[in-house]
Amino acid sequence: MKTQRLIHPAGWLLLALFIAGSFGFFEVHYRYFYRFLEQYMLFQTTEGYWRDLLGEPGGGIEYLAEFLTQYFTIPGFSSATIALLLGAIAGGLALFLNTAGCAHPMGLALLPGLLFWFFPQESIAPLLTVAVACWSAVGYNSISRWAWLRYLVGFLLLTLTYFWAAPANLLVGLFLGMAELSRREGTKSGLVAVAWLAVAALLPLVAMRTCFVVPMREAYLSKYMCHPEYPIPSSLIVFGLAYPLTAAVALLWGNRVLIRKARWRLPLAVGALCVLMAWPFLTCKNPMEQAYRYDDYARRSDWKAIVTDAQKRGVKDINALVYVNLALSHTGQMANGLFHFPQIGVEGLIPKEPKSRLGLIQASEVAWQVGQVNAAQRFAFVGVLSAQRCVQPRLMKRLVESYLVNGEYRAAEKYIRILEASPRYRDWAKEQRVLLDPAKAAQADWVVAKRKQLPLTDNPFDLTVTYPSAIAYLVDDHPDNQAAFEYAMAYLLIYKDLGTFMHYMELKRQRGEAFPKAYQEAICLYFAMNADPKLFKQYPISDEVKGRFMRFMQQARTLTPVTAKAQYGDTYYYYAQFMRTPKEQ
Repeated sequence: MKTQRLIHPAGWLLLALFIAGSFGFFEVHYRYFYRFLEQYMLFQTTEGYWRDLLGEPGGGIEYLAEFLTQYFTIPGFSSATIALLLGAIAGGLALFLNTAGCAHPMGLALLPGLLFWFFPQESIAPLLTVAVACWSAVGYNSISRWAWLRYLVGFLLLTLTYFWAAPANLLVGLFLGMAELSRREGTKSGLVAVAWLAVAALLPLVAMRTCFVVPMREAYLSKYMCHPEYPIPSSLIVFGLAYPLTAAVALLWGNRVLIRKARWRLPLAVGALCVLMAWPFLTCKNPMEQAYRYDDYARRSDWKAIVTDAQKRGVKDINALVYVNLALSHTGQMANGLFHFPQIGVEGLIPKEPKSRLGLIQASEVAWQVGQVNAAQRFAFVGVLSAQRCVQPRLMKRLVESYLVNGEYRAAEKYIRILEASPRYRDWAKEQRVLLDPAKAAQADWVVAKRKQLPLTDNPFDLTVTYPSAIAYLVDDHPDNQAAFEYAMAYLLIYKDLGTFMHYMELKRQRGEAFPKAYQEAICLYFAMNADPKLFKQYPISDEVKGRFMRFMQQARTLTPVTAKAQYGDTYYYYAQFMRTPKEQ
């Protein structure tokens, strides 16, 4: 029987370095991704919620995962949680390998954790599951004196890990089998190893017949590792199998030493680990990082931060552009700031027939901003229904707001009650409960403002499918709806429909309203193509805009695209002259 040894201090140094590197990697590349995912795990404190989770395989791990995930919006919390979990897994695996006879286990134990860098999962439940499996194996293998006690503990560990942390039981069965084989007690070790594998594999089948009514997939893998309606990601399978495979390689390697000179071992190990961590750190490209960043700003209503960041970094994808335009509207900069950013048409203003999680959130936000409350409610409702287990607290909040605006107080109370059971959203829900009183709702400023924007006519158009028609209804019903007006004018200017644009400018002139700089530039361009000096004089165009436009017209034929952008890139007439008109879908 092998005696237990302590891991060399150099191993713990490597572990500390790996934890620090993991924190830095996820904080730089994925912090906004995990903040976005927070809204898909609504931790609740009700007894019924606890019972529901315990009534399914892996429910205990999911409960813990949701408890931790609710704090992912706290700066650094998600990165620290993932880094510590990866460290706990590596430390547990190293201790298990050490007690099983591997001389230098930490280096190998760290390697599988790097897979999570390459393939981040949408939940920390897989990390918690592997951590439970590794430390269960450590507990089992630490019992060396009484075989009967070790077997009893092993059976209890397999049972508990199945009911509380499935599919951890499958990993535990593999680890326990390896532990027995490492004891090298002949036929006995082989039989016990096979027995543990058999128990781990048969537990789900027995549970299906006695405890649960679930499909085969959920019985073995639980429904919390990934979305139950989607295929199991291959990356999740690779991540789960990497640890038992690493353990098998380490145990076969045994006491062999790769570097014979002891003084070189630590420097070379640290150098190799740094190189392995630097590769994904420097090469990782998260195409959705900017969109998730802006989504986080939008959740906190920090619209100025979106505009400032876009001005500094540029706009890299469609989803980010939707948020930029929405932020311009919120901050009153849409008219003048629209063409400071590359515009691609309707899809840059609102998602086209949204089906993705982010698209439904964006569509609801835009509809809410322009005053189409019913559309905002519908997108929010679809988003809640399409979320795993119908959990989406952010869109639940939108449902509460829209129901309060429409006076549907019983429906609002339903979602308020759900949100009150969550520590993360309890305070907000209690504030809204006061508004279930119609008299108090009628006095709330934000409710009054939204009710003033409700459509007067029956608007049959879907805002995301027939955008110009749907937005035109809103403008016709409420000409003072500034957000809807700006979105309508944005569409006309992006598609260079100056004829229809001038129809609205004439109405604006008749009401004696001021004209933003971009609108003045578009008016100048219109009259340059449709000369009517008498009518042109009736529009309040500033001398600065007139003078700059005249210089542009005089130089237009000699300007190259590069020099034109340098001198006039912030104007509408530069966009109209040099930028391609988006194709209408």
